[in-house]
Amino acid sequence: MDLVSDGLINDRDRWLIVMLARGYTTTRIAREMHLSRYTVAERISKLLVQYACSNRSQLVAYFYAHRLLNVGIWPPSVSGVVG
Repeated sequence: MDLVSDGLINDRDRWLIVMLARGYTTTRIAREMHLSRYTVAERISKLLVQYACSNRSQLVAYFYAHRLLNVGIWPPSVSGVVG
């Protein structure tokens, strides 16, 4: 199953994952995305459930393992997102 082509991940969620991979806090992600920190925290929680991950690090690892983030690019960027 290809999560990107199947429409299971959108651009905003991919950007959120990139920021998590960079080590951004919820507050910084909220600032970058022009959202409330509570909205960001809720979206992260939903992604954790959706991908059966127990924490943010595992979620980022899942995206690398499923090649939704390009392993050869650091720090990850939106252009480095496969899809």
